[in-house]
Parts: sequence; structure tokens; C-alpha cells
Amino acid sequence: MSRIIENPKQLILGKAKEILYNQGYRKLSMRSLSKECDIALGTIYNYYPTKKELVIEMMTDYWQNYLDTVEEIVNSDADMYIKLNNIFNELEVFIQNFRQYWLTTELYDSKEYVEGGLQKEYVFIEKLIIIIEAILMKEQANKNIHIKLGARETANFIIMNFITIVQMPLFKYESFEVFLKELLK
Repeated sequence: MSRIIENPKQLILGKAKEILYNQGYRKLSMRSLSKECDIALGTIYNYYPTKKELVIEMMTDYWQNYLDTVEEIVNSDADMYIKLNNIFNELEVFIQNFRQYWLTTELYDSKEYVEGGLQKEYVFIEKLIIIIEAILMKEQANKNIHIKLGARETANFIIMNFITIVQMPLFKYESFEVFLKELLK
């Protein structure tokens, strides 16, 4: 008689992340995952027909966790600039971890991972821009800021600068915030 596994998809994703984070991409195989989950290899393939699909799902889950954290920040009672600073700080941690686990040569040697990962990345950056745009529009409606370039363009400007500051820390967030306050007054 077969046993019932509650939420096997989450079990598979969780164990796959453990293997990736602790042992690296090369050690992540459907067979090793089956062993770690203590479920049949066929069950793994039912949920994830290929390793690529599994890895892209893990990457998507990683991004979604970040966006969930951003939503918590947005829903807080903090001032807009504190929210933006908190979103930046979370993005900094997110990108550092992303580099460590997802931007490895063993993962990005394959063109299919690069294309699949980039498509997902663009979707999530777009979602992040929409979140920032909503913050800006709310603040403008409350007459706390004045948007000169349009909410969408300003949100895009903010996110692209966040990413640039994290990746090339020659410019400090605090300096960016001074410029942003000038831009939005």
C-alpha cells in the first residue's frame, strides 16, 4: 500500500533547495532528490519532468518570497522613504544570495537556464516596479510628493538604481535617497 504524502510538491521543492544550497547544482539530480524526499523517482518526474523545470520553479519561488516580503513592507505604516529603504535592504540581501546560489557557472553554462531564468527575472522586476509605482501614486494622491516624470518612469528609475547600487556599491543608498527626495519635492 502506498503512503500519502502531504504536499509532495513543497516537499520536493524544499529538499531540492537544501541540496542546491548545501551541496551545489551538480549534486542536484532527480535521483538524489528522490532519495532525500523518500519518494519514488516517478513522483518527482510527475511534478517536474526535467531538472530545468525544477530549477526554474525554485528560482520563481525564491523571487516570490522576496515579493511577499516587499508586500509586508509596503503594508506597514512606515513613511515612504523608510519603506523604500527597507525594500532596498531586502533587495540587497536577495541579490547577494541570488548571486551565491543562482548565478553560478555550473547553472549558467546552459543557455536554456539563462533564457528561462531571465524571462522569470523580467516578470518579477516588472512586478516590483508596479509595487513601487503604487507607492508613489498613493504618496502623490496624499500630496506628500510631486512626481515630475510620471509614476511608472520614476518607479523604473528607483528600481534600476537600487539594482545598480547593490551590484556596484560605489554610490551609497543614502546619497540616492537625497537625490530622490529632491526629485520628488
